[in-house]
Amino acid sequence: MTTIPEKIAALRSDIQKYSPHPGRVRIVAVSKKQPLDKIQAAVDAGILDIGENRIQDALDKFAQRPFPGVTRHFIGQLQTNKAIKCLQNFDWLHSLQTEKLARIIADSDNRIHCLIEVNISGETNKSGLEPEALRSFVQTVREYRGLDIRGLMGMAAFTADETAIRASFALLRELAASCRDLETEHVRLRELSMGMTNDYTLALEEGATMIRIGTGLFGPRSNE
Repeated sequence: MTTIPEKIAALRSDIQKYSPHPGRVRIVAVSKKQPLDKIQAAVDAGILDIGENRIQDALDKFAQRPFPGVTRHFIGQLQTNKAIKCLQNFDWLHSLQTEKLARIIADSDNRIHCLIEVNISGETNKSGLEPEALRSFVQTVREYRGLDIRGLMGMAAFTADETAIRASFALLRELAASCRDLETEHVRLRELSMGMTNDYTLALEEGATMIRIGTGLFGPRSNE
């Protein structure tokens, strides 16, 4: 059986092999429904970023083991009534997509790095801004002085068609580049959170700076 440190080593090897800028890539270990001991093993092996997608589940984990020194990423859909808890307990939000949430974040005393989620797969069941709406959204929220935007996040379709997957990731990269003229002191579109266990090598080739790896690192979730 491959150990968690061995899996991390393999991921790092792939980053060096596939990424045009390997020094910028973070492995976000998606710890949803994973036991604390597995998460600790990943941290002990050098993982510096963990991702959760449910606020209360994450807070329960952090209460038992806060993983000091580890950067916390919230990668799920954030309901506005849970926004403050997220801001108080996480360092990054990967799913900004509404002006209402942007305003709540901007008006808060808690600072968090935000990624704007874009629906790059074209699937109606996926969340995120439509690609054609991104520029207008950035033009609006760039006026919110308390907001710290660092880039974009997107998920490719769950398909075996590598051409379609690559096209989705290329689209996210191109969208970020197309909005660079809108950057301000607090809006930077340099981070690309894209690629998961099944497609991260394609994402790396297309410029991912964050890959979100769950089962490929930890194995099946505890309820599976």
